Amino acid sequence: MNPSLPIEVFDSLHELLHLFRARMRKAMEAVHPELTFNEMRILLRMGRQPGLTQKGLVERSHADKAQMARLLAHLEERGWLIRSASESDRRVRCLRLSAQGERLFAQLRTLQERVATELLRDCPPSMQADLLALLRQARDSAGHSDRPGRPD
Repeated sequence: MNPSLPIEVFDSLHELLHLFRARMRKAMEAVHPELTFNEMRILLRMGRQPGLTQKGLVERSHADKAQMARLLAHLEERGWLIRSASESDRRVRCLRLSAQGERLFAQLRTLQERVATELLRDCPPSMQADLLALLRQARDSAGHSDRPGRPD
């Protein structure tokens, strides 16, 4: 029995994401061999969303709170991350990259761009734009189906 088209779509997405992650890990070794993939993901998220809280980061990454706390402490010890009290609620800690973290973020974004461009080299930009639009549509549609009161 052949898998259905939707399953093939997700299998292909999974394989492409696996290739991207594997190539990013290899490329990262040249920049910072001691940097873990999860640390890289946090640095990239913080670079794109400065001021995000630890709770917000846990929710967006679906990571374990304790593991996230350890990763953030490690990044802070290395001088890549700064935690500061929120202006609206002093009990909440906001996260942002330090100057050193910003430089590392720029290196990681360059690596991402290089790896992504390499993986999509045979797809013209118009096809990439179409693919992005379709993926966003699928993501948004999936998000709507999770909402209460939505008919199946």
